[in-house]
This record gives sequence, structure tokens and C-alpha cells, in this order.
Amino acid sequence: MSYHRGDVVWGPDPFKSGENPRPWLILNNDRHPFGEEEYMTVTLTTTPHDEGIPLENADWVECGMPRKGYASPWAVASPKHDPIVRRQGRLDESFVQTVADALGTHLESPAEE
Repeated sequence: MSYHRGDVVWGPDPFKSGENPRPWLILNNDRHPFGEEEYMTVTLTTTPHDEGIPLENADWVECGMPRKGYASPWAVASPKHDPIVRRQGRLDESFVQTVADALGTHLESPAEE
């Protein structure tokens, strides 16, 4: 099984030691060069941050999560396919695009002063 844009999967947490997986939102599109081998993702968290994007029940196309969540567009990872533990569900494309756009703002050239 491969995963696709909008899927929420549980996989390794590169920010913590140990084996506790965390949820990741897959942002890949069809142009990703290794789309079935690794994924471009951002983390989902239950911790609110000023720059976090709130995840509402209506944003879920399939399944959901039991607690209020947020996408963290600055917390990027590129997990390989094999270490992913399971698929949680799928988010609406409009939410996914909002997250992708927010990620882009963190990559823009700094404004000249």
C-alpha cells in the first residue's frame, strides 16, 4: 500500500528518541520523484502554537482524531515508506493546500530591509 497527498499516517518521530510514532500529514503531489518510496510530510500535534493550523472535524474526509489537532507547517520530515506504522485517515484537499501554502511561507527569501 502506498500513501497519497492528504493521508495522515503514523510514523517515526525524528524529534524524539524512542519508538513512539506520531501523526504526519502527507503533502506529496504526483510530481514527487520518489512518491511511493518516501513522503514529504509535516507533523500533526495536539499542542497549539501561534503558527499552527487548527484541524477541525470538517477537515477530515475519512476517519479523524479523538483530540483537537494542529498542523505544524515548519516541522517537516521525509519519512521512508517502510517505517510508517499505519494510516489514520485522509484530510480534505483545501486543508492540505492551506498547509502546503503555509510551508511555502517558511521557505521564502527573507525580505530585504
